[in-house]
Amino acid sequence: MKSLRAQLLVLLTAAVLLAALVQAVVVFNSAMREADAVFDYHLQQLALSLASGDLGLPGFGPNADDHNGVDYVVQVWAPDGQRIYVSRPRLELPDQAVLGYANVDVGAQQWRVFSMQAGGRTIQVAQPLLSRRALALTFAFNSVWPMLLIAPLLLLAVAWVVRRSLKPLRSLSQELENRAATSFDPIDPQPVMQEMQPVVRAMNGLFTRTRQAFDTQQMFVADAAHELRSPLAALKVQIQMLGRAQDEATRQVALQRLGSGLDRATHLVEQLLALARADSSGQEAAAPSSLTQAARLALSDTLELAQTRGVDAGLEQAEELTVQAPPNGLRMLARNLLDNALRYTPAGGRVDVRVRREGSRAVLEVDDSGPGIPVDDRARVFDRFYRRENAPPGGSGLGLAIVQSVAERSGAQLSLLDSPLGGLRVRVEFPAVVASVAAAATDHGPAPG
Repeated sequence: MKSLRAQLLVLLTAAVLLAALVQAVVVFNSAMREADAVFDYHLQQLALSLASGDLGLPGFGPNADDHNGVDYVVQVWAPDGQRIYVSRPRLELPDQAVLGYANVDVGAQQWRVFSMQAGGRTIQVAQPLLSRRALALTFAFNSVWPMLLIAPLLLLAVAWVVRRSLKPLRSLSQELENRAATSFDPIDPQPVMQEMQPVVRAMNGLFTRTRQAFDTQQMFVADAAHELRSPLAALKVQIQMLGRAQDEATRQVALQRLGSGLDRATHLVEQLLALARADSSGQEAAAPSSLTQAARLALSDTLELAQTRGVDAGLEQAEELTVQAPPNGLRMLARNLLDNALRYTPAGGRVDVRVRREGSRAVLEVDDSGPGIPVDDRARVFDRFYRRENAPPGGSGLGLAIVQSVAERSGAQLSLLDSPLGGLRVRVEFPAVVASVAAAATDHGPAPG
């Protein structure tokens, strides 16, 4: 599992250690260079002191031995090249050296030598490089070791900062863990870090959508329970009447009523399931879907109902149009439009379906020759389970509610108009056509007698 805290600790620790290492290397090299410069300065100052005629410095002279702890060796030459003074005769240094600074090998040891001329004499001061480097290393390590103490303190500070910075995230996590499953109250984004506020706002949006879906589901369950109570009670009564039938004629009437009741209950359950699918169709991804194919499939699905009711239903106009919509939702919309029109159209009536393009929009129209809907009632017919007075039996009041639900999720506009056939025209306008191939066609068949 990936841990933000672990990643921050690893990356910041690596950054601190790398910075400390780089700084230690820089300080160490700088201290070494400064120590060399100081030692060279001492060589020069010692040579200048000898140039003033002070040859009686401690440790210098013919009787000095090699173990008196003095790191410097001095030689002085007369103008004729004769060596007139050497502080440590037992060391074999070069008789002459170039003026200025130079590194000289004497046996297995290297020396740092400074030479100068003063009053005709040549003065040479030498120091072993091994001794110089030992002292330089001591100075360099003394400059670096405080950083070795600071680095752990910085790591502790990094751990404390990371822990403190992630505290609001832990508080948010605990708040979400302690929430009830039915709590959709928004989270206050103000106490949260600025970087986390977009996440909190997105979560609040999710809570809002979840609340809406939960309320819709609760309303659906309540409506379904209320609407199913009546047909189930009617079925129970019809079964009781069937059991009490004394003769064949009464029994046939009871069976017919029982069959009609079962058909109504079946249709209601189908519409309830369709409404549930329509409410959840937002989970179905929109994709290029053929509006014309959806209309043809809807005609095929409702063919038996059209034949049973003796209604002439067909595709009056069809342009091959493709829209951006959920495929299953689009087919559900067309099927419910046709089902609703067929149920309200009397026997011998007509239902026409048109799919055409108007500018950049794709339009689906369903006309019927039924009684239509008064203008005052057109706003209410989209309410669930709403049925007008004198409505024909067998309906559930869910057809147009399903159509509206799918249309809203597809971004389509739904309108109710007067039909040239004398009944109702339902018009669905989709915002854009993905692709179209103009192809006028007539597919109209008479209903069987």
